[in-house]
Order: sequence, then C-alpha cells, then structure tokens
Amino acid sequence: MIGRDRTGKIRRDSKTFGKEHDAIAHKVSVEAYASGAGADSLQARAAHWIDDRLAMGKITEKTAVGYREKIAGWAALIGPKPFKKVTTADIDSAFAKLAKGQTPTGRVPSPRTLHHYRTVLATFYSAMVKKREILHSPVLGVEGVTAASKTRRAPTRDELVRMIDLAEGSNAAYGQMATIMRISAALGLRRGEIAALRWQDIDFDGLRVTVARTATQPTPGKIYFKPPKTKAGERTISMLAPTAMLLRAQRGRVSEWRIKAGDAWADNDLVFSTPVGEVLHIEQLSRSAGQIRDKAGVSRDVLPLHGQRHYALTELHRSGVDVLTMQARAGHTDIRSTQVYVTVDADKDREAAEKAAGSLV
Repeated sequence: MIGRDRTGKIRRDSKTFGKEHDAIAHKVSVEAYASGAGADSLQARAAHWIDDRLAMGKITEKTAVGYREKIAGWAALIGPKPFKKVTTADIDSAFAKLAKGQTPTGRVPSPRTLHHYRTVLATFYSAMVKKREILHSPVLGVEGVTAASKTRRAPTRDELVRMIDLAEGSNAAYGQMATIMRISAALGLRRGEIAALRWQDIDFDGLRVTVARTATQPTPGKIYFKPPKTKAGERTISMLAPTAMLLRAQRGRVSEWRIKAGDAWADNDLVFSTPVGEVLHIEQLSRSAGQIRDKAGVSRDVLPLHGQRHYALTELHRSGVDVLTMQARAGHTDIRSTQVYVTVDADKDREAAEKAAGSLV
C-alpha cells in the first residue's frame, strides 16, 4: 500500500528489485517522500479540502474565503508542484518572499497576516496527514518570518490638505479620490470598508454610518465582499454634518453616472464605484493615492491611503477622546491596535515638555 487518495480509497503499488538493498532504498523513499497517490497541486487539493470542510459545516463561508486567499498566495509562489512533493525548503523560500511583499496583491503583509498564512497551510497539511495522504507535514519545520516594518505615521493636517488639494484636480479613482480621502480621514475607515460601503449603510437623518462588510482582493482580477474580520469590525459610526454633505455630493455624482450608464449600470448600491457601478479596484486605489502623495511632496513615511485612518484616530486622541471610544470607532478587538495608530509628532512632544516645566528641579 502507498497510501490513500483524496477520496479515501486505498492505493496499492508493487515493484520488483533484483537486490534487497535497492528494494529497501525504494521503500524508504516511498514512505518518506511519496506516501499516497495522485498528483494534485497544492491549490487543487486545498480547494477540495476547503469545499469539503465548508460542506460539512466545519468552517464558515467567511473562513473559507480567508483560506482561499492564503492558499492562492502560497500557490502563486510554489507553483503547480504536487502538494505531496512540496518540501519544507519550498515553504521556507515562499514564506520569505511573502514577507517581502510577493503576494497576489503586492502588499507587504503584517506579522499577523504572515501568521495567518502559515496557520492555513499548517492546518491543510495536518489534515492531509490525518487522512494518510502524506506521512509528515512539511510545515512543521518552517520558521516564522518577520515582515518588513511598515510606517504607521499619520499625515499632518498640512500634508493631508496638500494631498486632498492635488486629488481634487485629478482623475484618480474616476475623480473620487479627494472625497475618499476626506471620508477616510473623517470616519477612520479602512480602504476595504470604503470600497464596500453602500448607500443603505448611510443614515443621513441620524448622521450615522454602519460598517457591515469589507472588500478584499486576493488576486488582481477578483474582489470579494465579506463581513469584517471580527465582531468589533461591525460597527456604527457617528458623523458630522460636513461629512454628510460630502456624501450627498457623492450621491449626486453616482446618480449622474447611473443615468449615463443606463442598462449597463451594475446596481451594487455602492457609495464609491466605477462610472458603471462596479466595485473599485482596491490595489489601484492604493497606488493612485500613493502617486498623489508623491506629487504633493508628502514624505513616504505617510501611508498613502491607510494614513487617513491613522489621521482620524490621531485627531481623536488629540481632542481628548478616551481610548475605549476610539477603539470602538476604529473597530479594533484589541485596544493595543488602536494605540499604535496614534502618531505623536514634534509639536505634541514639545507640548508635553512645556506641561512638565513646573516639575523641573
């Protein structure tokens, strides 16, 4: 017997050798490296595994989407190699590339995201061991990789104004980039939350915005909507009248697009979309914001789009808003995540020094 295929059927094979030591060497090779039958690639076998777990109720659709995203990243780097032939060295090499940003989206993953990548692959291979399709999991020997550090500085007010002023006269994101930056800076929304925001989520009378889903782009050509990662991510945010005015102006733009598009309009109820109602390309959104930042002469220490979310939380902190309220508004499960979003600049540091003047000895 050489193992079982993905359906659980026992597969047998036999081979004749003229010398005993050749037979023993072959046996060791089969047991160590080639247990099981079939030549499914990592992505093909993992796809069946995810579908089976979903059908049996072992995972939710939300979890399945996350699994598929991570497996797509691994498959892009490992290639069509049979999953049974993937070695620890293959995974180590792919993991290092992931940490440098060679992902389907081109973004450098955070340490937490890298941990998710490893966990999904480890869970898959652990399942294959239990099914006796392989003898050992190649993930067991994989060491953790720390992603390259990412700047978390919020733009100053002057820098944000310069970026928005430049965005006003550009065609970036179909002319919506200035509004997107303002909304993100006012509400602290993630880019995926902005791309998935619907008109039904906007309460103009109550001046509230509900965050109920987010957009994700696991591969360049596919964008999915899914619930926020955590329960804390599902939240309702209060907004001020000027923000509501921005959204009303955006609704007017969308209405004009809808009339022009006619039957070609994709009725997705999106606040920000293409001129035919389709979801915005998320990665292009970030690239466009980066180009605007650079043209505005703003330091690359500032994240081009996510920086507006940092700006929103930094301004709340400066205004004396308590950290628990900030955490709820940001949609963070862990309060420590909220704290690292706050930028303490030179002016704030000088203010702290002046307040401490009376304690000098």
